[in-house]
Amino acid sequence: MEKFNGTLGDGSTLFNRLGWFLGLNLAWLLLAVLTVWLGWRSYSLSTSGSVADGTVVRLLEDGVAFDSDFYPVVEFQVDSKTYTVQSQNNYRWWNRYTRFPVGGQVEVRYETANPENAEINTWWDVWNETIILGMFTIFAAISVNVYLLFRWRSQRVAAVPQGDDIRAATIGRGV
Repeated sequence: MEKFNGTLGDGSTLFNRLGWFLGLNLAWLLLAVLTVWLGWRSYSLSTSGSVADGTVVRLLEDGVAFDSDFYPVVEFQVDSKTYTVQSQNNYRWWNRYTRFPVGGQVEVRYETANPENAEINTWWDVWNETIILGMFTIFAAISVNVYLLFRWRSQRVAAVPQGDDIRAATIGRGV
C-alpha cells in the first residue's frame, strides 16, 4: 500500500510550486508598483513641473579614458535659491562638446513645490527609468511564468505512465 506524502511526480510538493509561483509574482508585482510610482512621478513632472534655465557646472565621468561616459551636473535658480541636479542618465563622450559643455545652458524641469526634484528637460531624461523598468518587469514576469508553466507541465507528463508502461504496471499488480 502506498502512502500519500503530498509529492508530485517529480518529487516536488504542490506547496513548493505554489511558493515559487507566488513569490516570483509578488516580486514582479512590487516592481510593477515601483514602475507605476516612477511613471506617476514622471507624469506629474511633465505636466505640472516648471522649466528653468540651468548651467552645466561639471561632468562626472565613469572613467578616466577620453571616451568614457559622463553625467552632467546642472545648477539652476528658483526664487533666488540655487539648486543642483545630477542627471540620472549617462551620456556618451561626444555629448560633452555638443549638448553639455561646461558652462553651457540647458533647460531643467523641476517640481514646483519641491525644486530639488528636477531633471534635465528632455523626454528621455524624464521618462527613461519608467520605460526601462516597465519593459524589464513585463518581460521578466512573462518569461518566468511561461518557463514555470512549461517546466511543470513537462514534469507532469513525464511522471504519468503511458502506453506499455501502463500495461506493465497493471500486469505487475495482477490486474
